[in-house]
Amino acid sequence: MLRRLSLPEHGALELVVGLALIAAPLVLGFGPAALLASVAAGAVIAGLGLSENMAISAHMSADLAVGLALIAAGAALGAGGDRLAGAVLAAAAAAELTLTACTRWTRRV
Repeated sequence: MLRRLSLPEHGALELVVGLALIAAPLVLGFGPAALLASVAAGAVIAGLGLSENMAISAHMSADLAVGLALIAAGAALGAGGDRLAGAVLAAAAAAELTLTACTRWTRRV
């Protein structure tokens, strides 16, 4: 796997994903549970995108954990009847995990 994204690029894209998750329930009309899950996940991802002094290993582990949690939340919401929210969270999980896989995990430029 080619790891082309630098940490600043990773952070910028992560911030975009987080803000999109925060906005999604307002734009797409999610139910209460989906709204809570999407906004909470978006806040965590945006926070990770803004973190500069976090240890690289901790950031990578957090990205993987958030990606797996998004898969689980998307599946739960989809099974509970909110298929649109489930699909959005699953897409965010795919974006987060792809971003993690494509990042050069080093502070060198």
